[in-house]
Amino acid sequence: MKPPAWRRTRTPYPHACSIQTRYTDEDRLGHINNIAVAAYYDEARSLFSRAVFDAAGRDEFTRIVTADSRVTYLAEVFYQDQLEVLTGILRIGTASYDLGQGLFRGEQCVGLCSTTFVQATPEGSSPLSPALRAVLEAMLIHPPEEG
Repeated sequence: MKPPAWRRTRTPYPHACSIQTRYTDEDRLGHINNIAVAAYYDEARSLFSRAVFDAAGRDEFTRIVTADSRVTYLAEVFYQDQLEVLTGILRIGTASYDLGQGLFRGEQCVGLCSTTFVQATPEGSSPLSPALRAVLEAMLIHPPEEG
């Protein structure tokens, strides 16, 4: 399914992380390989999650696990490109939330990623705490109204 056009704009994302491409991420075709691009999203998710958990209080969650992650490649990325991964919350459920990310080279969106996280205990999923929910709500992506 094609992501909505607003996901390819910088405006709605509340969190940013700079990424410098590395020579070792380049493949034989001369562009950054898809595995490295996926790792850029992962690095940005880690920094975003640390900020969220620090704001919520680290004792406010049991364990957050990745349930699904999908990457959409929109353009090639090359060595020496300076990139920025923009991140925000797309959806908050009872025990899960969806994170949306855009990978930008300047103003051009070169990729998108959506990841679902679930708060879990050994017995299964557990509801998000009020403190964590409040921080996630503050990081919600607000799509522009269509008019």
